[in-house]
Amino acid sequence: MKYISLLFFALSLSFQIKAQFSYGGGLSLTRFLNTQSIQNQSLAMPGLHAHIEIPRSGDVTLYGRVSYLFPKANYDTLTSYVTAINPNANPYILAVNSRFKTSYFTLEGGNRYYIGNDYDNGFAGYGGSGIILGLGTVRKVYDPKDVTGQYNWEQTHQSDPSEINEGRLFTLGGYLQGGLKYTIPAIGTIYTDVTLNYLLLANANNNTAASTEYLSPLFFNFAVGFKKDIY
Repeated sequence: MKYISLLFFALSLSFQIKAQFSYGGGLSLTRFLNTQSIQNQSLAMPGLHAHIEIPRSGDVTLYGRVSYLFPKANYDTLTSYVTAINPNANPYILAVNSRFKTSYFTLEGGNRYYIGNDYDNGFAGYGGSGIILGLGTVRKVYDPKDVTGQYNWEQTHQSDPSEINEGRLFTLGGYLQGGLKYTIPAIGTIYTDVTLNYLLLANANNNTAASTEYLSPLFFNFAVGFKKDIY
């Protein structure tokens, strides 16, 4: 919610309070074009989004969107080892399955252009471009039982204290977007769009963050939602 509030506040400062604008949100699905393996070719993360538009003219708007992509685990499973807190415990070492799980906040903004009708009137197509910023979190998560399924280890054993189980991702890139919308008079606007994102910069702050499968130079976002015009 902090990121949504900051985005709305920053955009609002650029215009007078009396200006017309629209706000809305909906569902999204982000698909990463990572081809390191057959499985990775279909990596997708569902999420939610919210956005705001402020008209520059009847068919051009200043647009911003914030999205949250729900945590998603890597396909690849690892075998990790945990040791007993009590040195006299038996077994002292257990093998436990683990995976890296990733979540994202993305912020995008730019201009949007409407074709066929104005942005607040009837049926129209739209397109636009701009920049996208991604802030990701990668965590190593463990199964609650060991690989044999016999031991609930979390109360009696611990992972390696020197191991870093959480990392951060920072990405910066651009996007191209196209979509369709229909404005229902006095009610609001239903919309759907597809966005092609291309990364110019991707940085992982440690090996845990770099272990995510949900990172690729190109990725698509599919969105559907509803927005309301404020006059």
